[in-house]
Amino acid sequence: MSKLIDLMYEKRMFLILVFANLFIQLGISYYVMIHTNKSSIGHWYLFGIQIIIITLISLVPMPSFMKFILFSIFSYTFGLSLSHYKEVVDERAIHIAIKGTLSLFGLMMGAGIALMMGGAHLGKRFGAFLFWSLLLLIILQIISIIGNGLSMMHKVLTFAGIILFSLFIVYDTQQILSRHYHGDFISASMDYYLDIINLFTRLLGHDN
Repeated sequence: MSKLIDLMYEKRMFLILVFANLFIQLGISYYVMIHTNKSSIGHWYLFGIQIIIITLISLVPMPSFMKFILFSIFSYTFGLSLSHYKEVVDERAIHIAIKGTLSLFGLMMGAGIALMMGGAHLGKRFGAFLFWSLLLLIILQIISIIGNGLSMMHKVLTFAGIILFSLFIVYDTQQILSRHYHGDFISASMDYYLDIINLFTRLLGHDN
């Protein structure tokens, strides 16, 4: 336990930057979602932009301020994507989903820290398991969409998605605490951002 406390103290500035950036990016997405009545940009165009930005941030070396700008654009496009939920879900349900998402995030982050205190470190095998589980979930979601009306399958996949992204938060927490990011707090906060957004959309009962 003392080693973990020492590690958190050593990485305190990095962790502050991770959560500060996470707060800013979630704030951008929330503001855009709430204040956009209907996006004129198609959902698939937004998805394409998001994939390009993730690829650039992940693979192209660049200074932190450039990554921050790209991440902010990414968060803006996600806010536009999320704004269409207001047409199918009432505002009260959205706020309940937000509270549920933040509660789950805090719980799973705490679980990740608690596991580390107990000496349980989730390594590459667990990361690979999460990756292949996510890939399987995406494939099944595509089948569900093509099936058009497989409501039971949709509910099962939504529940599976909540469990999966909750586990991602546990895993990402341990990665952020133990992995050397070489000061790249943007990539670390993006991992959390994606976990939170995916949890939020599934708690609403819709797949993003």
